[in-house]
Amino acid sequence: MQLEERNSVATAVPNGTEAARDQIDRILASNTFHASDVLRRLLRFLADKTFAGTADDLKEYSVGLDALGKPATYDPRQDAAVRLHASRLRQKLDDYYRNEGKSDSLIVELPKGRFKIAWHPRGVETLPVVSVPLAPVVIPQPVDPPAPPAIVPDTLKIWRNAAIGVTAIALVLAFVMVWSLARTPKTLPGTRAVSGSTPELDELWRPFLSPAHHLIIAFVNPLFVRLQRKGGVDVVFRTSGNNSWEDVLASSELPALKKALGSDVATPTFNLVERSNLISTFALSQFFARRREDVSLARADEVSWQQLSDNDVIVFGPFMIDGGPSALPVKTPLILEKTGIRNLQPAAGEPEVYPDSADHSPGNGEALELVSMMPGPLGRTTVVTFSSHNKWGVIGGVQSLTDPAFAKVIVEKLRAPSGKMPSYFQLVLRMKYRDGTLTHISYVTHRALAMSQSSVETGGTK
Repeated sequence: MQLEERNSVATAVPNGTEAARDQIDRILASNTFHASDVLRRLLRFLADKTFAGTADDLKEYSVGLDALGKPATYDPRQDAAVRLHASRLRQKLDDYYRNEGKSDSLIVELPKGRFKIAWHPRGVETLPVVSVPLAPVVIPQPVDPPAPPAIVPDTLKIWRNAAIGVTAIALVLAFVMVWSLARTPKTLPGTRAVSGSTPELDELWRPFLSPAHHLIIAFVNPLFVRLQRKGGVDVVFRTSGNNSWEDVLASSELPALKKALGSDVATPTFNLVERSNLISTFALSQFFARRREDVSLARADEVSWQQLSDNDVIVFGPFMIDGGPSALPVKTPLILEKTGIRNLQPAAGEPEVYPDSADHSPGNGEALELVSMMPGPLGRTTVVTFSSHNKWGVIGGVQSLTDPAFAKVIVEKLRAPSGKMPSYFQLVLRMKYRDGTLTHISYVTHRALAMSQSSVETGGTK
């Protein structure tokens, strides 16, 4: 059944439009959409056009201009912002119905390849009636059966013995298979038996192997600036430290580049992803794809506090929610700063700062990586962040914690003398790289974390 056919029938129910209007308002006011002004604006625009009956006439160009605020020079062939945000809107709607809207009676969707909003009652699948022409019935004329071929008794005996042998082999194989299944170790409910998995890997990632919460891998999609050139190729650039459009407008680089390129139009774009985030996202997606089915991707700056409360989340890069790690129910003694990783509780012989400058050689050198496994806002979920001044630090952190041999080293370091593994911890790793390739990963230090007493008293426990 095609999605368009189902939606065309579902939206024809009595009072369907009014119910859909109420549902759109409910979705736009939800916590899931709270942190994304762009997606709220896009959903409202497409919904209004759908209710007005003009959504079928929408084109990618007009959506870019009217919904996303693109300039008149916007070219959908060079800028995929509309397609990107439409895809993110579909994912956001899925996130809403998986969490806040799991009890809503009306499902709102944006079919792929269309800008017309569709909706249907939850649990109701309206199948279109399709008339299929029947082929004419042909009654075969009776035909005398062919005479059976003559079978030599010795040949018959050979085939009979072969059949008995094949049957015996099949029974043996069936017995072996049942016996093997009976001896296969049982896995945790909702998880899979994975080739290459080890007890240390399972111990290290245990909070994320439980099916109790959905898993979100949040990648950093940094701000780039697109300079549009008349009659020429657009230039896209990024300056370190410019993480908002206000920072870009206040920078000295933008006027200089505008003058040098003869460009008057500058627009923000989030269509580019740094290689470290791309490689790390792919590596962790593969790692968890073999262990669980409910994994989704999201931009780190669009993950809300509600999502952190309802889902397990892995974030590449600094913590991008307002308040940062300090707003979580745990105190983090290791903090990434411009000069390195500050150690607020140095043990004997440890420095107060592990130096690691943000000015790195692009191909050769060293980098530090800070991995923090922390409780979510209410203590029910788990949040992991991979933070570094250098892209090789992020890649190395992911590779080391998904490598069976290195995971064994880390678990031995984290495990307390009593043998207990901490639920939450921070870990500092050192990466060496040459010609853009990781050559060595080593352990530096770690800290076991404990939830604050106030969080435990309010019910935020694992």
